[in-house]
Amino acid sequence: MTLPWTARYSAYGIWLVLFVSILLAEALLPMHVSVPPVWELVLSVLATYALTGVIDHDRPVGSVFQLMRNELRAPRRPKKERPRRLDAGTVRVRGVAERGAS
Repeated sequence: MTLPWTARYSAYGIWLVLFVSILLAEALLPMHVSVPPVWELVLSVLATYALTGVIDHDRPVGSVFQLMRNELRAPRRPKKERPRRLDAGTVRVRGVAERGAS
């Protein structure tokens, strides 16, 4: 007998860790946990689906966290100065007679 969905074995572990961490966060924060914890199940399933979309055999869980850490710590180029807005009073407009002469 098989389950009615397909999932890798790692997805079950990821789901369990996410589900327990959501329940612990709700226990530490002054939040109400309903029985059965329906929203917690839904959040952990959606987060597992999002994570397993990134995680595969070539990119394990540890490398995803390493990638996120490297991206957050990477040096960035300083932002360029934004162009200044022009004031309509300082813009010179040539007259009609001057346009024909040039």
